[in-house]
Amino acid sequence: MKKKLVGMILTAAMVVTMTAGCGGSGGQTSNETAGSQKEADDTAATQKESGETAAKEETKADSEASTGKTKLSITYVDSSGEGENSYFHKEIAQAYEGWDKKDQVELDIRPIVATESDYFTKVQLQMADESTTPDIYFEDTFRLSADVAAGYIADITEYTKNYEDWNNDSYLEAIKKGVMDPDGNVYGIPCSTDSRGLLYNKEVFKQAGLPDDWQPKTWDDILSACRTIKEKCPDVVPMWFSAPAAGGESTTMNTYEMFLYGTGENPLYNESTGKWVTRSQGIEDSLTFMKTIFDEDLGGEISERMDANEWQYGADYMRQDKLGIYLMGSWFATFFQEGGNYQWDGYEEKVGFVPMPTQKGDNGGYITMSGGWAWTVTKLSKNQELAFEFITELMKPDNFKLHVIGSGALPTRDMSAYPEITGRPFNDEATKLLGEAKFRPKNEKYAEVSTHIAQMVEAAVTGTEPKDAMETFATSVESIVGKENIQE
Repeated sequence: MKKKLVGMILTAAMVVTMTAGCGGSGGQTSNETAGSQKEADDTAATQKESGETAAKEETKADSEASTGKTKLSITYVDSSGEGENSYFHKEIAQAYEGWDKKDQVELDIRPIVATESDYFTKVQLQMADESTTPDIYFEDTFRLSADVAAGYIADITEYTKNYEDWNNDSYLEAIKKGVMDPDGNVYGIPCSTDSRGLLYNKEVFKQAGLPDDWQPKTWDDILSACRTIKEKCPDVVPMWFSAPAAGGESTTMNTYEMFLYGTGENPLYNESTGKWVTRSQGIEDSLTFMKTIFDEDLGGEISERMDANEWQYGADYMRQDKLGIYLMGSWFATFFQEGGNYQWDGYEEKVGFVPMPTQKGDNGGYITMSGGWAWTVTKLSKNQELAFEFITELMKPDNFKLHVIGSGALPTRDMSAYPEITGRPFNDEATKLLGEAKFRPKNEKYAEVSTHIAQMVEAAVTGTEPKDAMETFATSVESIVGKENIQE
């Protein structure tokens, strides 16, 4: 591949060292001193990164002047630090090679090696400045409303009018709505979606005397299975789900909302009234269930559970037959498939994937949350139309399949002609769950509220009484959205 195709920008300032939640083994420092040092370090890192990015923009201008090519930049999160081996890079490179404008455009690929939360912070700083903004940004749709309101993301409605696949039912209508505002304006092209359910280890279930075709009908059924596993298999962790505040949406959406949305209608935000629900029996019950898992030692070591990368422990324990139940997303197969970080030969015969039941088995019987990511064009990009054109190139099926297979996501557009996707293990089960899918609130304040949800969950599972954790959450949300936007 031509080296001028891709400038991999993995500067030291962008590399985030992923550390555990505990302190180092050295001497003690006061919180104030540690906090001041962190602020100084963060400021220095930001200044360094801003300077480096500005320097690259100067190089970009010089490059365009010397080559006559337009430089187009694209940014995405590379949380595993795989660089050119990532499915992102392969998809982007393949799309570029087949693009009819390749000879007119120099593509600048800018992966950011970071946790998702750090990725969002870094990109927001870049998008706020015309000299540093990427042209194309890989956006988690839960942040879309907030980023549109902040002026970071461009309205691409006009471009989609001439995008044939957008208008011929190639994309799933329900998923398209996730990138639109209430007025129907489009702010991204969805490139992944997902569902969530309960992954369980059949060998562990066999040892515990539980059924091979397990299908819980209520939360009590889950708790009963966990207690049985603890009794019969004392060396096995009965259940795993994300719970640390540092987990962000992994804790908020993948865990908390999977419980909360199983307690009734509009449990978090009432779309018809525009009001947030901050105190309810459903909130308290959800926190109580999670706290019970921890209090009864049904959830593993607390130090591992509070790690921002706790999912890695869960995946490894499942592979080793050391975990019974994992509340997990439909992408789990990427952990265990050939070449995955936790390759597990024959995993498709060793695990089951079933719907998450609602609290009492009512309201449809089961629940799944669905989210996803989208390719967006930044508001300050000087090449918005060209950026949109390249996004449509990325979404051509032959290119898009690299993303779907690599990420383990459910496709957002018709891929029925690709048996390597439709024939994936558990693809049918995961896709069927979308029939009862719930989605996160389309409100610009959701991203802020989500942070406090994750903090509430961590507080509840580490000792705070659920009602007290809920009260703290309610107070925090009121300060964000205003008392008038709280449902009484």
